[in-house]
Amino acid sequence: MTEEKKENKAKKTCNKEVKKTLISKGAFDSIKQGIKKFKTIIEQAKQKGFNESDTSNIIYDFLWEALWYDKYSEITTEYKIKGQYCDYWLVIDWKLEVLMEVKQIWIELNDNHLFQAISYAWNEGVKRVILTNLREWRLYYLTFGEKIEKQLMVNIEVLNEKVDNVVDKFQYIHKESIIKNLLEDLLVKKQALSEQNIKKVIFWDVIIKKIQSEIKTLTWVKITTEEVVSILKNYIKD
Repeated sequence: MTEEKKENKAKKTCNKEVKKTLISKGAFDSIKQGIKKFKTIIEQAKQKGFNESDTSNIIYDFLWEALWYDKYSEITTEYKIKGQYCDYWLVIDWKLEVLMEVKQIWIELNDNHLFQAISYAWNEGVKRVILTNLREWRLYYLTFGEKIEKQLMVNIEVLNEKVDNVVDKFQYIHKESIIKNLLEDLLVKKQALSEQNIKKVIFWDVIIKKIQSEIKTLTWVKITTEEVVSILKNYIKD
């Protein structure tokens, strides 16, 4: 190999984007390997129309193989709450961290299922709730006050999304993520990027003046503040 080829190869290597993960490389790789394995299993389960028990068994294996929850001490099944049973609790350092409600793989998830899961979580003061039928995973974060506020944080369509997208989203359900409170960090970011906050920023005087200045530079036409505001409002409506 010539020196020129070596140099070009080195440049290509350096230019490759390094994958930034929220969790450790080992944890991220375990999700990636798990998805590759379980995606086929999930497809077969869907075709065969597995019942809730069979669906739950696959989830149990996925939780400890791909997401690193200890199957003996951190995955609790059929946890009793006021005479009723929820499907799974994920326990870390003897603390209930996540509630999971599991439905049969052929059932579409709906608000009634979510209400059931939230009622269980409220009784135990748990803020993280997962609703899943194996092929779809919905991760919610609850805020308790005069009423329970729920926010959908992550929605994963295992069979319909690209593998990389699925893996990235499952980081927020991995055990390491729960320990690091990464879901809370995501919540803060979502709140910061709320529609209300974006609207406030868009209509700041400094933004309006910047638009006026750029339009004048581009077209030599001077536009009023009212005209800019009107245009922005129309964009927001669209």
